[in-house]
Parts: sequence; C-alpha cells; structure tokens
Amino acid sequence: MSTFDWTDKASNLSWFSDANLNIAHDVLDKHLIEGNGNKKALIFEDDQATVTEFTFSQLVNESNKIANLLSQHAINKGDRVFLFLPRIPELYINFLGTLKTGAVAGTLFAAFGSDALKDRLGNSKAVAVFTTKELAERIAQVREELPDLKHVFIVDDPEYKRELAATSDLYSTVHTKPEDYAFMLYTSGTTGLPKGVVHAHYALVQQVESAKLCLDLKPDDIYWCTADPGWVTGIVYGILTNLSLGITSFVHNGKFEPEKWYSLIEKYKITVWYTAPTAIRMLMAKGDDVLTKYDLSSLRYLASVGEPLNPEPLLWS
Repeated sequence: MSTFDWTDKASNLSWFSDANLNIAHDVLDKHLIEGNGNKKALIFEDDQATVTEFTFSQLVNESNKIANLLSQHAINKGDRVFLFLPRIPELYINFLGTLKTGAVAGTLFAAFGSDALKDRLGNSKAVAVFTTKELAERIAQVREELPDLKHVFIVDDPEYKRELAATSDLYSTVHTKPEDYAFMLYTSGTTGLPKGVVHAHYALVQQVESAKLCLDLKPDDIYWCTADPGWVTGIVYGILTNLSLGITSFVHNGKFEPEKWYSLIEKYKITVWYTAPTAIRMLMAKGDDVLTKYDLSSLRYLASVGEPLNPEPLLWS
C-alpha cells in the first residue's frame, strides 16, 4: 500500500544547498539552472488587445531589478512591501522581486478604497507600496495616517522607470528559512477589521502539490487562472504554482465579457481554465448560441473556486 509523505513532496522543490528555501528561487531562478530560461512564462493581454510576453529568463532579470531597487532603498528581509496594482506585468514581477529580498510581499485588490488601504497598510506596518499614478491618489488620502509607509513607488512614473532602468538585473536571492514569512493577505473584514494572514515559504510544498492534483497541470499546458492576485487564489494559482511547474500562463487585464473570454480561449489555445462559479453562471446565462461561435477545442480541463458551484452550471460547463 502506497503512503503519502510531505517530506518526499518537499524534495521536489528547488532548495539551496544550506537547506534554505525561497519561493522566488523555486518559481523563477531554478528554470535557468535547469535550462528552461527561454520557455514562455507569462502572456499578458489588456483591454486594448496589447500583448506583452515574458520568458522565464526575462522574469528572472526583471525581478532581480526589483530586488536591487528595494535593497537600494534599505528595504530588507522581514519588511512588509505591498502591491496596489491592476493585473499588469509589474504586479507579478514586483511580487516575485520582493520575495527574492526576503521581504514579505502583500497584494491589495485594485478596487480597494482609501479606508481599506489604511486598515491593511497600517496594521501590517508596510514600509513600501508599488502602485500606479491613478491608484496612488487613494493612498495619498490616508498617507498621513500611515507613519511606517516610507516609499510609494509609482510604476508608471518616468522617474521610477529611469531608476529601475539603471538598476542591475543581477541579484543573489536571499536564503530564507522554510518557515520565514513569504507573503501576506488580509481577510475581507466581514466580521470586524481585516486580519492579516501570513504564508511561509515552505507553504509552496502544499501549494504545488495541490496544483498538480486539482488542476492537472502539465508541462505543455497554456493555463489561464482568472483570479485576481489581490486574493489568495490569484497568488497561489495565478503566480506561484504555475510558474514553479514551468507552465506557460495567460493573464487578461480587462473586464469580464463572455464573448471576449471565449475569443481569448480560442486565440491562445487555453488548455486549463481556472475560474469562479459566478463567471460560469454568467457565461451560461449568455446562452449557447454565443458559445458555438468559438473554437474551444483546446480546453481539456476546467476548474472553479471561491463559492459553491450548484449542479446546473457544473453540468453545463
């Protein structure tokens, strides 16, 4: 009779020789060591159909720049660094670059208002935030109430871009201990104030195994997780596990619209699609006439998460 052993599963990750583990090393750096740097890692498309692509090698270089940028500003292991960004490349790259330094990365849903930001940034004692010019206006409304917040990096500001361009893309990822904190998220705050939940680097063991078992990810898949990284699904199954497994992943930074989503599945030949029950119900409500306009034959596996999925949309999907 076979037995399940987490120690065996942990050995599948890429560890440092001193028995330390950094999620970013396993998710990115190892692919260069294993000779897969030129494989396509992330494909982004926005509402204007502008497409941006990154190989694993490019993600390593860009995340190294972010790690160096943070180090230059005296942001180090254990510091809280948050990302208040839409689903643009900087959200994914800067999250991983933060992990490389040993700092604790956190994400903030782009729809949050100033009060939600104050609660989370204040409670976490965040020292830095990456954001955009538009979203930074909400942070400015509560900045005086956040004494620990020393840096607000505006990723679409020319000065920031110049500083980043002058930063080295060589960086030695910090050797964090397995139980060191890697990232944190806050509860929705439906009962009392939002509560910060921290995730250790070692959590990647369970996360990767669950991705293998529940999402059936294979090396040649083109994978689309529609969850926003402002929530745990979007981090674990939209950034970490898929990249750890060397999967090519697609990201759409745009509004939900059934015909658009179907067209993206057809265009990018998505093979594994991970979405929310609400989205499935909305697709179903749009009707099968819309569905039949598109070639969805690339899909081999669908999964959903976030709330109960009643029988009708399950059978329909």
